[in-house]
Amino acid sequence: MSETALVLGGGGLTAYAWEAGVLAGLAKAGVDVGDAEVLAGTSAGSLLALELATGAAPADLYEDQVDGKRAMPDVRFTLGMTVRYLWAALGSRDPDAVVRRLGRLALSVRGTSETDVFDALEPQLPVREWPERTLRFFATDAYTGRTEGFGADSGVELLRAVAATCALPPVFPPIPVGEGRWMDGGVRSTTNADLVDDCRRVVVLAPIPKGPGASPGAVGQVAALRSGGARATLLTPDREARRAFGRNALDASRVPGAARAGLRQGAEYADEVRVVWHG
Repeated sequence: MSETALVLGGGGLTAYAWEAGVLAGLAKAGVDVGDAEVLAGTSAGSLLALELATGAAPADLYEDQVDGKRAMPDVRFTLGMTVRYLWAALGSRDPDAVVRRLGRLALSVRGTSETDVFDALEPQLPVREWPERTLRFFATDAYTGRTEGFGADSGVELLRAVAATCALPPVFPPIPVGEGRWMDGGVRSTTNADLVDDCRRVVVLAPIPKGPGASPGAVGQVAALRSGGARATLLTPDREARRAFGRNALDASRVPGAARAGLRQGAEYADEVRVVWHG
């Protein structure tokens, strides 16, 4: 069993920026959760987890978001894509059925190749090989609905694992790994926090606490971790932060404001997180 885990949820550019801000705010207050034994990420959260695993300081990650020096991926989620995603996500009250519906949506993507996904994401990677830190990048098999955390011990190359956890339908097609075709782990859960139940102390950052429809929410997953004996806390955006996000999670103009909101909340959360992290 691992001692500590930091779980970083997905949600696009603004989610990444807010999480970077929160981590910087916590570190400034003397609580650096970036030293977690396990760094777990879903979608955009996986990219931030990788930065931490390669030694990036939270303060530097925050500054990159505020000053606009970090190159942003050029990904467009159109109105038509939104409608198709919501149709699949809201079409059942059964979470497993929702994942199957989203799996069919992922498998229906045409006109975008695996190479296109790699080309979009490779510039975001600080390294090309798995770092020594323990990482889990959550992705879901479009065929079976099974969600797995890819890491160095999975036998999957780093870029392919990142592409899998970021392959949100219907923007990107699912990524082949073994016999499966893997899509963004956010189709199951925006954080997948329940999948770090082998860790004793867990801090969960959830820019989007719950996906649409029947998908499980971070609140319930953190409650389950606590019921299992873990010390766990959940950090979510407040009203001011949500206003900073705007309605388009891929709007780069919203990134600095989201990061600043995260910095403020990180300082506010510091005492709560310190209790979980240090006892």
